Amino acid sequence: MSRRRLPPLKALPAFEVAASRLSFSAAASELHLTHGAISRQMKTLEAWLGTALFRRLNRRLELTGPGIAFLPAVRTALDVLETSAAQVAVQPRRGPLVVSCLPTFMLRWLMPRLYDFNARHPAIEIRLSASFAPVDFAREGIDAAIRFGGAPVEGVESRSFLEEKIGPVCSPALLQQKELRQPADLRRHTLLHSDSRPDVWSHWAKRSAARGLDVTRGPRFEHYYFLLEAAVNGLGVALVPEPLAAEDLKLGRLVAPLGFIPSGRAYHLLVPQALRDATKIKAFGTWLLSQSSGRGARAPGRARRRTLE
Repeated sequence: MSRRRLPPLKALPAFEVAASRLSFSAAASELHLTHGAISRQMKTLEAWLGTALFRRLNRRLELTGPGIAFLPAVRTALDVLETSAAQVAVQPRRGPLVVSCLPTFMLRWLMPRLYDFNARHPAIEIRLSASFAPVDFAREGIDAAIRFGGAPVEGVESRSFLEEKIGPVCSPALLQQKELRQPADLRRHTLLHSDSRPDVWSHWAKRSAARGLDVTRGPRFEHYYFLLEAAVNGLGVALVPEPLAAEDLKLGRLVAPLGFIPSGRAYHLLVPQALRDATKIKAFGTWLLSQSSGRGARAPGRARRRTLE
């Protein structure tokens, strides 16, 4: 059999969402990627096809003729792959519990708590995989995934386990230079941004009635991890989810002078419906809920070690 000549498969889910929404930003948000990553994937796909799929107009997209013709075929192909994968993955996998997780959430929230899971379930070994991308459970051997938001996916069960609250954070030293007691005070501060959620400042400003605040100014960072480190080092004020900043707030590396407000979104545990009754997955889901409600334990001595770094 001759080798198949296939387009860049990684770009197809991004094309489907971007073409349906006519927005690279919307595709980036839904797929938990950056706007730049979506744009690069589309350029790669167009280069392979030898034709433009989008007309990039001022602040909007349009599908070209080839783009309109290509979209139904991509949808059909992805539907077939998704259905076939779900049919194959009908038996719970033996061995470790493999969890795909958002990188910064994994580092800042999940890993500091895994000591408690290991103590409660010593027979279950967890292996973590850091990723923003949509999860291909069958191909990647993933048992469960933690993602932000819970857009419905056929064959996948989505369970909300942690409500997101967001708020501005900064280093204590920064407040000694410029006060921050109300949203209007942010006009005198440098605002820090994350490419993964470019509109979060504007959403927070509306919910906080922060009128007259230019939320577009300030440096940008590719991931929340870098954004948090920038805030810790006094480069400005970052608007972040409370779970990602909780450890630094506890240790006094960051402060939240304006507090946190609900964003209207949550972190979800995604599990293939065929695996939802597996003992290890049920144990992990129950444990996540206990942690989000504050009933779980933290690793002993962790705060003491961090303060000596």
